[in-house]
Amino acid sequence: MTVPARQPRGWVPIHTAVRVVGPLRPRARGVLVSLVLAVVAGAAGVAPAQPAAGQTGPPVVGTVLVPRHSSIVATTKLAADYYRPTYRLATGVRNGWSWGTYFQGVQALFGTSGDQRYFTDGMAWGQSNQWSVTTAELNPDSVKAGQTYYDLNRLDPGAALATMDTRMSTDLTGLPVGAYWWADALFMGLPNWTRWATRTGNTGYLDKMDALYGWTRDHGATRCAGAPDTGLYDRTERLWYRDCGYLTRRGPHGGKVFWSRGNGWVLAAMAQVLNTLPAGDPHAAGYRQMFTDMAARVAALQGPDGFWRPDLTDPLAVPQAETSGTALFTYAMAYGVSAGLLDRASYLPVIARAWAGLITAVQPSGFLSRCQPVGSEPAQPYTQTAPRTAPTATSAGTLHADSPPFCVGAFLLAGSEMARLAGPMSTGKPVSATAEQVGNEAARAVDGRLTTRWSAAGFPQSLTVDLGDFYRASNAMVVPFVDRAYRYRIETSTDGVHWTLVVDRTSNTTGGTKVDNFGPGTVNLRYARLTVTGVSGDPTGWVSIQEFAVHDRYDPRPNLARGRPTAATSSQAAFPASNATDNESATFWSSAVLPTAAAPEELTVDLQTPATVDTVRVSSRTGSGPRDVAVLGSVDGVAWTVLATATLPDAEGPHMMVVPATPARWLRLRTTNAYGASNVQVEEFEAFEAFEAFAAR
Repeated sequence: MTVPARQPRGWVPIHTAVRVVGPLRPRARGVLVSLVLAVVAGAAGVAPAQPAAGQTGPPVVGTVLVPRHSSIVATTKLAADYYRPTYRLATGVRNGWSWGTYFQGVQALFGTSGDQRYFTDGMAWGQSNQWSVTTAELNPDSVKAGQTYYDLNRLDPGAALATMDTRMSTDLTGLPVGAYWWADALFMGLPNWTRWATRTGNTGYLDKMDALYGWTRDHGATRCAGAPDTGLYDRTERLWYRDCGYLTRRGPHGGKVFWSRGNGWVLAAMAQVLNTLPAGDPHAAGYRQMFTDMAARVAALQGPDGFWRPDLTDPLAVPQAETSGTALFTYAMAYGVSAGLLDRASYLPVIARAWAGLITAVQPSGFLSRCQPVGSEPAQPYTQTAPRTAPTATSAGTLHADSPPFCVGAFLLAGSEMARLAGPMSTGKPVSATAEQVGNEAARAVDGRLTTRWSAAGFPQSLTVDLGDFYRASNAMVVPFVDRAYRYRIETSTDGVHWTLVVDRTSNTTGGTKVDNFGPGTVNLRYARLTVTGVSGDPTGWVSIQEFAVHDRYDPRPNLARGRPTAATSSQAAFPASNATDNESATFWSSAVLPTAAAPEELTVDLQTPATVDTVRVSSRTGSGPRDVAVLGSVDGVAWTVLATATLPDAEGPHMMVVPATPARWLRLRTTNAYGASNVQVEEFEAFEAFEAFAAR
């Protein structure tokens, strides 16, 4: 099996790197949380923009629950694994824009999951194409594949770029400025220019990209005879027409026609350009402005089920939920949040809703439904739960028509970027090992890079990560070198002395990356230890682990309320207020009386040190938890501001409220109605520092 070539220390592959340009907030090591569902009360539009320091906007309504890393990866791989055997059965162009988009998603999934099969798939695809691009499609559709060739080359120089070097050099001087005359072209072409600017050091590639983009945006209408000298971008609507033919066309209800997938291509193109522009490039500001303007408009058009309809501004024109446009929007906005381009409080609910919708399109088989076929305008998607004709060992059936490669690729991009939002808290933390090879030290197993590894001779060998604070975690990922079937166990500890077994794979016989949920469920920990006890089916005497990542089920930041002084309006003696801030799910606070609107029950925690808070979380006791709540903050313990209100379900949760970053020393949970008959019970009341401040440390 091919292994990515080992790269110099400090190198980051471009498909996983983030190049923050201009005065942007740094990209997070991983933004929040983990759960299986998204529930957001209230309107589907974007929340108010983040207020200035010391100010708060209207209280956030409802809660947001973002899937945990293991569930995101599992669902994304389910779709990929259903599709991957069918590539060799494809007919027609296999190195054009559709399969190019699919394999870009496959490569992104490799970068997220560490599963060597996806890297191998990408290399096999490129080799089967002889690393060429098609001549059967228009430019830039014809060069989409080159983006993934480039990303593969950064990992393995066996991915040859000679053909693309020639094509990009020719296009630099010879491609007409009006070549990108339809919205989709921006996604297919623009990200090539940033890559070849980096590859060659020639900033002329960025100037060419800007000229192509600028013509489409400002003059694209002129391709139609008699049309005014305007572009495909409607500045009033903050949306794009698919091409000049749609500027005057009207939908069935008389409105303008803005195709969901066409706008998804554009928003995703902006994300990919911003992600790969050389740092500090002066072109960044315009792409950033387009990205944020479009994201705000698109977010406000989301349906209550998380999907966008094929016609963005007329959802009744084609009322079916559609996967490809929704996946592209989800991918782009998730990137925007993690890169600091989009406000978390405003966009995380939108992203969570979208992902909750998208996973309903993934059938138990892995078939991805609700994809609109190849087209150029809003049209009905394929809504069945299986292809009309199932694939076989010798035929793809109707799979590639009913769930086109580009649609699956867009979903893989969305899932991979969602997984980054639920990133590990272990990356970059202090680590020790029982032994290590010079050049493959222990720190390389937690550096967030799949091109490095920790190696040690002999079995057993252990790697211990000190998270530096107390967390709650529920899953971990182990990426073995060359897919070896290592046998191992994972243990956690709060003190580095007493250990709890959370994963036991000491009898493992299967190779590849493993994403394990902890047997005990969510555990409290400061330390995580991986012990490799042997290997199955391989003569090696070496332990070699490319990555060991520990994921918090809920949030990768320390809980500011843990162990802080906590008071309540009333408490039962056996269940004091301090139980709600002890970081233990087995304990809980119980009020002495039932809360009412006239006499609410309140739980107040003193963080002791002022902090800027942007997330609060409540874990309930099912059957007795709070129902109607408000979260309040104060800087002096006297004047209080309502930060969030919600009606919580009768479930443990956690119920998370993402609020505009607000200075506070005290936080209060006010309950006016509970599910219990005589009291209200809360397992945990948690608070988290504003993510930007946390990530900047």
